[in-house]
Amino acid sequence: MEKTLELVHAYYDSWKNGAEAYDEARLRRALHPALVFESPTGRREKLDDFLPGLARFTKTVKTQRMLQLVAVGSEAAAIYDCELTGPVDVLRCAEFFRVEGERIVSIRLVFDASAYR
Repeated sequence: MEKTLELVHAYYDSWKNGAEAYDEARLRRALHPALVFESPTGRREKLDDFLPGLARFTKTVKTQRMLQLVAVGSEAAAIYDCELTGPVDVLRCAEFFRVEGERIVSIRLVFDASAYR
């Protein structure tokens, strides 16, 4: 559980303060190259396909405020708010993580995607 929380914190710390603080090298250390990412806007099955979208998203992030983060074994769940420049002011998100070995292997992101359609 400790490693799971360490990796999830590294993931958030790599982008939560917007594009100025985006740290791709740290993300690559925390996320598996074969990362599976699912969200209401699509699915990515490789880290290299996921990172460009995250980098674009960070350009809209003003702040991220963690509301709850829990981990059990190799899985974690987080609920947080992102204050954004647009298309919405505040986006509430839930994310679910699975860790194998030393990296996050899957992320499932849930949010109201109506503003992104």
